[in-house]
Amino acid sequence: MARILTTGIVTLDHVLDVDTYPAEDAEVRAADSRARPGGNAANTAALLAQFGHRPELAAVVADGAAGDDLIRRLRERGIHDRHLVRRPGATPTSHILRARDTGSRTIVHHRDLPELAVEDLHGVAWEEYDWLHFEGRNPEVLARVLATVRDCVYDAPVSLELEKPRDGLEACIPFADILMVSRDWAQARAERTGVGDEPAATCEAALRALMEEYPEAIITVTGGPAGAWIGFRGRVEHCAPTPGLTVIDSVGAGDAFNAGLIDAIASGEPPERALVAAVRLAERKLAQDGLDGLTRV
Repeated sequence: MARILTTGIVTLDHVLDVDTYPAEDAEVRAADSRARPGGNAANTAALLAQFGHRPELAAVVADGAAGDDLIRRLRERGIHDRHLVRRPGATPTSHILRARDTGSRTIVHHRDLPELAVEDLHGVAWEEYDWLHFEGRNPEVLARVLATVRDCVYDAPVSLELEKPRDGLEACIPFADILMVSRDWAQARAERTGVGDEPAATCEAALRALMEEYPEAIITVTGGPAGAWIGFRGRVEHCAPTPGLTVIDSVGAGDAFNAGLIDAIASGEPPERALVAAVRLAERKLAQDGLDGLTRV
């Protein structure tokens, strides 16, 4: 299977389940509580390991016992850690409140560790990998890293996740072969350009605009309950969601979509079939707690 490097962040997620989302200043009892590794790049890597690939993670982890424990948890999930960078500070944490009646999740994130620096990645042999996947964060550093990657990588796909709108991130897009665009990012872009009004129309409009600017790229846009789209070689395909899906846990659904897309394309599936595989994997993630035990379609 493929050797894949995911680059971004890793966190420790503290998940609390409540029956319904509490009102401000309320005091409620949690129905369940657990802690597990999180973060987009780490979640995607964990799923790729479950599918038999050899994922490695490049991220910053805190010094000390808490960081040691987080690395142990990553190793248990089959994630190789030689490109993890240790720094003084507290382990980044996401406190996640999940409401069982709606399936919603509210995330409060705390982080005081620095992002990966260009120097942290000088020892990476980019050309050794079959696939390189990057979270779209810290745009100034990311653009420099991607430029370096493009100088030495010629036959491995480079994918870029565009989840949150961040100033300067569009400068990174020309370096990527595959763009994975979230609904929030598509909406923000549509608001700047004045295209689209309804959510589904906005997602498709953002996709078509990106296709005009980057005609050689494969581009996906996820639309939540509207499904997802993929654009490639001037063609647009849509995958509708499965009717009647019950949402148990939406944390990591976008990461599951990304992992499903990478796995399918790396395994030789055409883009339109890779889209369906990614959507169905994200749906199976929504229907269960956590990432463990998810399988291909």
